[in-house]
Amino acid sequence: MTATENERVTPVSIGEARSSGPSVQDFLAADSRTVPESLLDHSSAPQGAVDIPRLRYIDPAFAELENEYLWTNTWQMACMEVDLQNPGDHVVYDVGDQSLIVTRTKDGSIKALHNSCLHRGTKLRTDGGRVASFRCPFHGWRWDLDGNLVELPAEWDFPQVWDQPDSCLPEAAVATWQGFVFVNMAEDPQTFETYADKLIEHFDRDFAMADRHRAFWATKEVPANWKVCMEAFAEGYHVIATHPQILEFTADENSEYSIWPDSPNVTRFINGFGAQSPHLAEMTPQQVVDAYMAFAANSPKGKLPEGMKIDVPDDANPRAIVAGMFRQAMQARYAADLSDRADSELLDAVLYHLFPSFAPWAGVGQSLVYRWRPGSTPDTCFMDVIRLAPNPDSGEVPDAAPQQVLSLEQSWHEADEMGALADVFEQDMANLPRVQAGLKSKGKKGVSFGLYQETRMRMHHRMIDGYIDAGLVHDGRDAGELDRWRVPTD
Repeated sequence: MTATENERVTPVSIGEARSSGPSVQDFLAADSRTVPESLLDHSSAPQGAVDIPRLRYIDPAFAELENEYLWTNTWQMACMEVDLQNPGDHVVYDVGDQSLIVTRTKDGSIKALHNSCLHRGTKLRTDGGRVASFRCPFHGWRWDLDGNLVELPAEWDFPQVWDQPDSCLPEAAVATWQGFVFVNMAEDPQTFETYADKLIEHFDRDFAMADRHRAFWATKEVPANWKVCMEAFAEGYHVIATHPQILEFTADENSEYSIWPDSPNVTRFINGFGAQSPHLAEMTPQQVVDAYMAFAANSPKGKLPEGMKIDVPDDANPRAIVAGMFRQAMQARYAADLSDRADSELLDAVLYHLFPSFAPWAGVGQSLVYRWRPGSTPDTCFMDVIRLAPNPDSGEVPDAAPQQVLSLEQSWHEADEMGALADVFEQDMANLPRVQAGLKSKGKKGVSFGLYQETRMRMHHRMIDGYIDAGLVHDGRDAGELDRWRVPTD
């Protein structure tokens, strides 16, 4: 869309402008199947037009405030229940400067114990696995799976510790949902059910993940701030420059972004596939289908594999045609009946976001889960990518894929079974260090987000400020400590 065209559609009210062409709701109205009710539940809430201070991405002092007040007071996905099948199975969840041992206890419950010896602070576990108890490697203090102190060498010298109530390892709150385990380190956190209400409502009704298995999991260190990385996967605006190879079958600028004011921790991004980008000249349905199928088969458009080339009528809906082909292929691949699944569930990128760092995709064809965590400096972070596949109708559930860990120097191509998704991810990764470096420029003080396509990002920054403000007040500190980095009001 040209600047002149944009001026014609921009209304007076901030954040109400939309791209020309069909909306996501228009696509859903033309779906060949019944669309899940959750996809029809959409909401927009403008968040203003102010710039976001660039120091929020690069200043170690701001990262310290996030570590102190954001990551210790929000619900975060720590692992999956499949990682904790037997007593003693545990995962070490590190975020910022905090660490938890998330473990299955002898009675079958799940606990999250702070990963620090109560003697002199030694980290009890550095890796997950299965143990009978948690023993400090420094002096041998030992706790059972419930966090009770059961061994203290030379206990005569520690009467103030041995057999005292505060000798137990401190616990964080735990919640399980759809096969995932969530933790919250706050003293008295809001319940997960309230915190994630819109996410729970939609997925429990329409997008069950508990009947899937983990087919892929990779964790990569990324050379950018966690917010830079997260924001790279939160909008379709970057497709035109970063992923031009998909413009012929991706309605990038027509994407939908939802904010529900009554459920502020949950937002959503829907990018429609099987329809062309409005940035291109008008294409025929045949051209759209050919381009999409060639991309899916990783082959040139003129050399589609046998059986993938079909004649498409000029009045056909390319989304329905491509979805039909995908539906047939995925039914065979997963040995599962997908006949009633909507085209949107098979095609579209439907990405929910639970603040601050959990992002599950809804649907079948794009059943991914993202997670982000800060690194050791503001210039690095960790990103997890998990792929969930439908369980076969036979009931024989494949083993969960193990975690693959990629270093800063490695690419996503080095992750086994990531497939063509690695190509797209590497295009995104190429941008991130350049963004991080550019944010250090003294030429511009802030980041200018779009008023609709990037409005969720502005909202998330304000939410971060809310947690920091509340924490400063709780600790008797001056809220003005945040002013150097605070998102200004309009």
